[in-house]
Amino acid sequence: ALSVQAQMLLQGCKLKTHLMSHCCRWLALELIFTVLHVARASWTTRDGTLSVTLDVLELLPNGTIPLAAGTGRIFVEVGANSANIVDVEDLPHFPDAFLISFEPLVHHYAKLLSWHTRGGELQRLGRYNSRAVALPMAVGPEVEDADFEGKSKGGSADLFIGNDNDFCASLLRPLEGGMTGGDAKPCEPKALHARKVPLVSLKTVLDRWLAWEGGGGWPIDYLKIDAQGFDIEVLRSAGDRLPRILRVLMEVPGDTCKPMYEGSNGCSGIMTLMADMGYQVAYNRSCADFDGVCYEDDWEFVLRGIRPLHHKLLPWREECWEGLDVLDPKALCCSNLRQGAKAGCWDAMHRPSRCCAHRWLPEQVVES
Repeated sequence: ALSVQAQMLLQGCKLKTHLMSHCCRWLALELIFTVLHVARASWTTRDGTLSVTLDVLELLPNGTIPLAAGTGRIFVEVGANSANIVDVEDLPHFPDAFLISFEPLVHHYAKLLSWHTRGGELQRLGRYNSRAVALPMAVGPEVEDADFEGKSKGGSADLFIGNDNDFCASLLRPLEGGMTGGDAKPCEPKALHARKVPLVSLKTVLDRWLAWEGGGGWPIDYLKIDAQGFDIEVLRSAGDRLPRILRVLMEVPGDTCKPMYEGSNGCSGIMTLMADMGYQVAYNRSCADFDGVCYEDDWEFVLRGIRPLHHKLLPWREECWEGLDVLDPKALCCSNLRQGAKAGCWDAMHRPSRCCAHRWLPEQVVES
């Protein structure tokens, strides 16, 4: 429907001939705007795929994300999936934290949204916890659409999927034979297909959605990234706002692993790139920890002077093994971290970086 102003202009064009040129000029602009607006808030088909535009989150009048009362810190996870999520593993430990989850795979995004859903209860748009929102978006370097007047339309990207395992979904193209360690099915470039997904940069998130009224904005206390080889680029997308990201957890593959994606990095490359951006690895981890074996591990990186997220919170060293009715569980779990994972040593409370700290920290180092 045309706006009231457009309807008045149309009536004027009919009744006052000498205003015809002026009226029709403005009416044409109104019609063009209306058509473009409808096109942006509609559906279309592209290469046999149905694409739709839909609302995913209500923002405050100033364009920021509405945070829960009492929020004292911000957590962000990129590539949330629907397993091992921050909402389950970390949020309960931090009652003042608010979580923003990005997941471009629609089936995982849908599962996140329905995580705490109850029949008959209307759920707020985008909320899956009173302290968490989910967005069906990828995160990475973003190019603004210069033709869009509002300057608030982000970019899009192709999400490449190499086979029927969703761990092969990445903004990077998969490589033939690349794999994480032998247990998982390798990505298959020959079976490659792509999905168009919305893309936002961390700079946009920090500058717009986490902005403060008086200038500046919220820091990201903890950023967890699982972007399948694209982790470094996700972090780089913060641009000059990088110092507002205090801690980063990302997947680190051993140097003996064959890259799964074009342009992805192994342990040594990640360590160098993170150092160049001002981050140091927590718990004194090193690439030698992989013992020449190919597998991935989640490593935390922190800005200098920042303590790891779970400092004095989760079990530390010998505390991990107290009360276990297993012969030398420390040796079982820590002698070979890959085998320890297969043996079920690690969970949300027990993590290799803390439980096996004797491997990379001197015995006299204590938490203080």
